[in-house]
Amino acid sequence: APKLKPKRSKKQDKPVCPIPPPDLPPKFRQLIVEEMGGKGVVLVIQKTIFYSDINLTASHFSIPFSQVKTHGFLNEAEAKELTGKNPMQEWLLDPSMKGTSITFNKWVMGSSSLYVLTNTWNPVVKNNQLKKGDMVLLWSF
Repeated sequence: APKLKPKRSKKQDKPVCPIPPPDLPPKFRQLIVEEMGGKGVVLVIQKTIFYSDINLTASHFSIPFSQVKTHGFLNEAEAKELTGKNPMQEWLLDPSMKGTSITFNKWVMGSSSLYVLTNTWNPVVKNNQLKKGDMVLLWSF
Protein backbone atom coordinates (compact mmCIF):
# COMPACT_ATOMS: atom_id res chain seq x y z
CA ALA A 1 0.00 0.00 0.00
CA PRO A 2 1.28 3.50 -0.77
CA LYS A 3 2.42 5.58 2.19
CA LEU A 4 0.35 8.68 2.77
CA LYS A 5 2.04 11.89 3.71
CA PRO A 6 0.47 13.83 6.59
CA LYS A 7 -1.40 16.92 5.50
CA ARG A 8 0.25 20.18 6.44
CA SER A 9 -1.89 23.06 7.45
CA LYS A 10 -1.31 26.33 5.58
CA LYS A 11 -0.89 28.00 8.96
CA GLN A 12 2.27 25.92 9.49
CA ASP A 13 3.77 27.45 6.34
CA LYS A 14 3.32 31.02 7.50
CA PRO A 15 6.22 32.64 9.37
CA VAL A 16 5.50 33.36 12.99
CA CYS A 17 5.88 36.98 14.12
CA PRO A 18 7.37 37.68 17.52
CA ILE A 19 4.73 38.48 20.14
CA PRO A 20 4.72 41.16 21.39
CA PRO A 21 6.24 43.06 18.47
CA PRO A 22 9.45 44.92 19.15
CA ASP A 23 9.29 48.60 20.04
CA LEU A 24 10.20 51.29 17.54
CA PRO A 25 14.02 51.61 17.60
CA PRO A 26 15.15 54.65 19.65
CA LYS A 27 16.92 56.35 16.71
CA PHE A 28 13.68 56.27 14.69
CA ARG A 29 11.59 57.44 17.65
CA GLN A 30 13.98 60.35 18.25
CA LEU A 31 13.92 61.41 14.58
CA ILE A 32 10.13 61.08 14.30
CA VAL A 33 9.19 62.72 17.60
CA GLU A 34 11.93 65.28 18.17
CA GLU A 35 12.93 66.31 14.66
CA MET A 36 9.79 65.66 12.58
CA GLY A 37 7.22 66.58 15.25
CA GLY A 38 5.46 63.22 14.95
CA LYS A 39 3.18 61.95 17.70
CA GLY A 40 0.93 59.00 18.34
CA VAL A 41 3.40 56.43 16.99
CA VAL A 42 1.54 53.13 16.45
CA LEU A 43 2.44 49.83 14.82
CA VAL A 44 0.33 49.28 11.69
CA ILE A 45 1.65 45.90 10.56
CA GLN A 46 4.41 43.44 11.27
CA LYS A 47 4.76 41.38 8.11
CA THR A 48 7.12 38.99 6.39
CA ILE A 49 7.95 40.19 2.89
CA PHE A 50 6.47 37.97 0.20
CA TYR A 51 7.51 37.73 -3.46
CA SER A 52 4.59 39.98 -4.45
CA ASP A 53 5.99 42.74 -2.16
CA ILE A 54 9.34 42.82 -3.98
CA ASN A 55 8.15 42.01 -7.50
CA LEU A 56 9.34 44.96 -9.61
CA THR A 57 6.39 44.58 -11.98
CA ALA A 58 3.81 44.74 -9.17
CA SER A 59 5.60 47.67 -7.48
CA HIS A 60 3.61 47.68 -4.24
CA PHE A 61 3.72 46.64 -0.60
CA SER A 62 0.44 45.09 0.52
CA ILE A 63 -1.04 45.63 3.97
CA PRO A 64 -3.97 43.19 4.33
CA PHE A 65 -6.70 44.38 6.73
CA SER A 66 -6.56 41.00 8.46
CA GLN A 67 -2.92 41.66 9.47
CA VAL A 68 -3.27 45.30 10.56
CA LYS A 69 -2.39 45.58 14.26
CA THR A 70 -4.08 48.94 14.93
CA HIS A 71 -6.99 49.86 12.68
CA GLY A 72 -7.29 53.30 14.27
CA PHE A 73 -4.04 54.58 12.76
CA LEU A 74 -6.00 56.71 10.27
CA ASN A 75 -7.98 59.72 11.39
CA GLU A 76 -11.59 60.10 10.22
CA ALA A 77 -10.73 62.38 7.28
CA GLU A 78 -7.99 60.03 6.03
CA ALA A 79 -10.26 56.99 6.26
CA LYS A 80 -12.98 58.86 4.35
CA GLU A 81 -10.48 59.94 1.68
CA LEU A 82 -9.38 56.35 1.09
CA THR A 83 -12.97 55.06 1.09
CA GLY A 84 -13.65 57.59 -1.66
CA LYS A 85 -10.93 55.84 -3.68
CA ASN A 86 -8.57 58.80 -3.41
CA PRO A 87 -4.95 57.77 -2.84
CA MET A 88 -2.92 59.87 -0.42
CA GLN A 89 0.68 61.01 -0.66
CA GLU A 90 2.44 60.14 2.58
CA TRP A 91 5.96 60.41 3.95
CA LEU A 92 7.80 57.10 4.37
CA LEU A 93 10.88 56.82 6.54
CA ASP A 94 12.59 53.67 5.28
CA PRO A 95 14.92 51.32 7.22
CA SER A 96 17.97 53.35 6.16
CA MET A 97 16.23 56.43 7.68
CA LYS A 98 15.81 57.99 4.24
CA GLY A 99 12.53 59.79 3.74
CA THR A 100 10.51 59.58 0.55
CA SER A 101 7.04 60.51 -0.64
CA ILE A 102 4.94 57.41 -1.32
CA THR A 103 1.36 56.76 -2.40
CA PHE A 104 -0.90 55.12 0.22
CA ASN A 105 -4.09 53.62 -1.11
CA LYS A 106 -6.92 51.23 -0.26
CA TRP A 107 -7.77 48.42 -2.65
CA VAL A 108 -10.99 46.44 -2.45
CA MET A 109 -10.60 43.03 -4.04
CA GLY A 110 -13.82 41.06 -3.94
CA SER A 111 -14.73 40.47 -0.32
CA SER A 112 -11.33 41.51 1.07
CA SER A 113 -9.62 44.87 1.37
CA LEU A 114 -6.05 45.94 1.83
CA TYR A 115 -3.94 49.04 2.05
CA VAL A 116 -1.03 49.38 -0.35
CA LEU A 117 2.10 51.48 -0.68
CA THR A 118 2.76 52.17 -4.37
CA ASN A 119 4.59 54.37 -6.89
CA THR A 120 7.96 54.79 -5.14
CA TRP A 121 7.96 51.36 -3.44
CA ASN A 122 10.50 49.78 -5.84
CA PRO A 123 13.30 52.25 -4.93
CA VAL A 124 12.64 51.52 -1.23
CA VAL A 125 13.07 47.78 -1.93
CA LYS A 126 16.24 48.38 -3.94
CA ASN A 127 17.87 50.94 -1.60
CA ASN A 128 17.28 48.78 1.48
CA GLN A 129 18.01 45.45 -0.24
CA LEU A 130 14.68 44.03 0.95
CA LYS A 131 14.15 40.39 0.06
CA LYS A 132 11.58 37.67 0.45
CA GLY A 133 11.46 36.50 4.07
CA ASP A 134 12.57 39.83 5.61
CA MET A 135 10.42 41.07 8.48
CA VAL A 136 9.02 44.58 8.01
CA LEU A 137 7.36 46.69 10.68
CA LEU A 138 5.31 49.62 9.41
CA TRP A 139 4.58 52.37 11.92
CA SER A 140 2.25 55.34 11.64
CA PHE A 141 2.78 58.73 13.26
